[in-house]
Amino acid sequence: MLDAVMTDLKGTDPTKPELAILKLLWRSKEMNAREIHRDIEQDFGWSYSTVRTVLERMADKGLISKTPADGVNIYEPQVGKVALLSRMIADFSKRVLELDTTPAAAFFADSKLLSEDEIEELEDVLRKTEKEQ
Repeated sequence: MLDAVMTDLKGTDPTKPELAILKLLWRSKEMNAREIHRDIEQDFGWSYSTVRTVLERMADKGLISKTPADGVNIYEPQVGKVALLSRMIADFSKRVLELDTTPAAAFFADSKLLSEDEIEELEDVLRKTEKEQ
């Protein structure tokens, strides 16, 4: 399922706020709009209604899912962390840095976002992406 979603997202990188929301959801697995607003309010200075608008757009893009539960919507990520990050890294490496190869995942060893297992998975995905190019 996530591979199909990643194919649909090609060329549609999440914006900075969307990526911040995805990071929250990757860590928490699911949150409601109030919880998301509370966590990003200071970073972006957004009102609650702005957060809800961004969440709706993210759901429309297929980045997150929205499920009603007890009168509130629960949001969950619909794109895998490693899949999205590997695509963004490969695209940045090629388009911006004009590299023929993508950087080794070891470069991300100090990442607070990725576990050791996810770094290994990222390495595998980046190698596979490089072979396909």
